Amino acid sequence: MKLSYNWLKELIPNLSWNPEQVAEKLTMSGTEVESLHPAWPEPEGIVVGHVKEVKTHPEAKNLKVCQVNIGQKRLQTVCGASNLERGQRVALALPGVKLPDGLEMKEAEIKGTKSAGMICSEKELGIGEVGDIILVLDDEFVAGTSLAEALRLRDSILELEVTPNRPDCLSHIGIARELCALGGGTLKLPETHFREAGIETASEVEVEIEDVVGCPRYTARVIKGVKIRPSPKWMALRLESLGIRSISNVVDITNWVLLETGHPLHAFDYDNFAQRRVLVRRAKPGERFLTLDGVGRTLSSNSLLITDGETPVAIAGIMGGEKSEVSGSTRNILLESAYFDPPTTRRTSKELGLVSESSYRFERGADPENAVFASERATRLIQELAGGEVLKGLVDCYPKKVAFPKVKLRPQRVSTVVGIEIPKEESRKTRR
Repeated sequence: MKLSYNWLKELIPNLSWNPEQVAEKLTMSGTEVESLHPAWPEPEGIVVGHVKEVKTHPEAKNLKVCQVNIGQKRLQTVCGASNLERGQRVALALPGVKLPDGLEMKEAEIKGTKSAGMICSEKELGIGEVGDIILVLDDEFVAGTSLAEALRLRDSILELEVTPNRPDCLSHIGIARELCALGGGTLKLPETHFREAGIETASEVEVEIEDVVGCPRYTARVIKGVKIRPSPKWMALRLESLGIRSISNVVDITNWVLLETGHPLHAFDYDNFAQRRVLVRRAKPGERFLTLDGVGRTLSSNSLLITDGETPVAIAGIMGGEKSEVSGSTRNILLESAYFDPPTTRRTSKELGLVSESSYRFERGADPENAVFASERATRLIQELAGGEVLKGLVDCYPKKVAFPKVKLRPQRVSTVVGIEIPKEESRKTRR
């Protein structure tokens, strides 16, 4: 599992340990850190530029001569990118900078016109694969700001070996709790507040669970009028540094919350549901389903399905289907946050040869009490980044309460093992 050090710092604002110390503390406590490396290349001298003027090169119609504001001064640079326009914020490599591919920036003359520095693409910066067009930044970025600062590129990635008995460590919040228990600071959970409006969610969706063993809990929330677009670059880059490809704002948010809380979510295009209904049932032997990866799969009665009351829309806890996937035309979404039985998830995953970030967590044991928090966190981010009207309330179908095991603890035994006397009241206070 990959972790962002910056993300841990956001969850523990008073964390004083550097990445190397965090790695050592976790390894010594039993959660081994296998590697530690920078998230992205961080060449100095790449800044945010504001394109103030664009003219066609006098000697080459396929080139443009730009005046770029970098804070205290303007630079003239020649660029051939087809998507360059006046008013854009761009990434400008200043003279003297060496890019990740080894190319060194120098002042030069291009067909008789002076050019200082270079407006860069994602590929040239080492932060993506797109190389035929320049990287266009958000308008909020201030000219002259370091690109590393604007896009939060200065980060360290920790790769952990998490044992199967520690599913609580499969998230940034889970590892942040570990660090706090080791004396690293105080945990600050992310914001979950959002605005609700319109009608009650319960009037828009009905949830029925036929198999309460395979799915003890299912929550649903409806958000109308969202705008699907690319995620902010800081979100996309953080996800990609952790091994998850950026797709769109809503899909990225479900992945973001999975990495943050450890609880998998799924967003459906609700307009593609045949009914205003969610039915969780077992598959019929031989039933076919087309998953998001474009593969048609034959299911057995071991597989648990999420359906719209008629047809499947997802294999529970593993992968959604093409029919209800969020796309650029999506306007209304159903947000799922549920708890699926670990043995059921694992059997289906093995049977189909299909492993996902969701199945990896559900088959090890997610926290059923975390479903509502994860839903609220995702809803806040969706409202912030995709807009939309969040309907009132949450449909929470929880027919079979998951009982947590009770572990008896003898205070005297604790003192014997630890080697110091710990009062009973202190044990009670710190039991979690």
